[in-house]
Amino acid sequence: MRSKPASPALIIVTLVTLSCLIVTLSLSKGDNATALADTPPTLVPSLLVATPTFLVYAEGDHRNAAVAGGGATGYRILGTVADGSAVVSYDDGAFGAVETVSPSLQSRKIKTFARGTAIFRGNEGFLALESGSQLVRRYDAHGSLVGAPTAALGVSEALGVGDAIVTLGSGRLRVWDRNGRLQHEILLEGNSLVPLPDDRFAVNDVRDGEVRAYTTALEQTAALRYVGLPARAIATAPDGTLAVLAGTPGCTLPNAEIDVFTDLHAQPVARIHDNVTSTTALAVGPDFVYAVNAPCRTGEDGSVAVFTRTGQQYGIMRSLGTPTSLLPFVAKR
Repeated sequence: MRSKPASPALIIVTLVTLSCLIVTLSLSKGDNATALADTPPTLVPSLLVATPTFLVYAEGDHRNAAVAGGGATGYRILGTVADGSAVVSYDDGAFGAVETVSPSLQSRKIKTFARGTAIFRGNEGFLALESGSQLVRRYDAHGSLVGAPTAALGVSEALGVGDAIVTLGSGRLRVWDRNGRLQHEILLEGNSLVPLPDDRFAVNDVRDGEVRAYTTALEQTAALRYVGLPARAIATAPDGTLAVLAGTPGCTLPNAEIDVFTDLHAQPVARIHDNVTSTTALAVGPDFVYAVNAPCRTGEDGSVAVFTRTGQQYGIMRSLGTPTSLLPFVAKR
């Protein structure tokens, strides 16, 4: 494959003059309206947010936007690597690109692919699924190939877990070793592959209405049964805290909640209902749970509802465009 000539990496721009992205963090009625400037730094919401046309770092009421070029679209945030950098992907013309954004908000191009290559999260790197060959390849944080390609046909989602690759697709949950060999397989219609500590992962089984945790040997270690309010999406934190979006989000008559579990064998420590409306994505950080709410009217932007891990509403973060994915992320200057 011919590689694309090097192009400028993400350019970070402080939002101080863009009137269409007015900086604001609105606190909900009844909340303690203490100014964010007086809040301990560890309790200030801090996120890297992807939208279809730009990235934005949001820390309290401050915003820094990043673009890779006029034609770049489809920004996605995949996860973090050992040095704390975030791994992001986007499309740029006929190519797709993967970069890292460091805690100092400096970006570094890792690798480019033919457009249409699907990029997934991998521990200490990322996974790339080529649309033509249907081969999944694993790369480290420097863009070097790890192990052998995996011929995982019909993949809809993939995740690097420990030394293995986990895939979903064609009604099956599969685990492959680093040499591309299939090790384990079960029937499962699911979505939302997310990592858990100790080389485990969680998956939402949409057919049986369960959120399950597995080892890479496909030994089930926990199951959360959802009846009536089907689980839609899940997200995890590095410490294993799990958030589940359940029910039917929507702009009119939403019936949804976010359940927060610190122990997958116990009841949730929080059930969140406020500001869970047109929710499309979740994230869990050290101090907060975040819910992306899509806009309900033409011309409006989306927002991110912020809650403490115990379920108390902290506020609504706006001026973020239309978020599609997000990652708790603390910049260091």
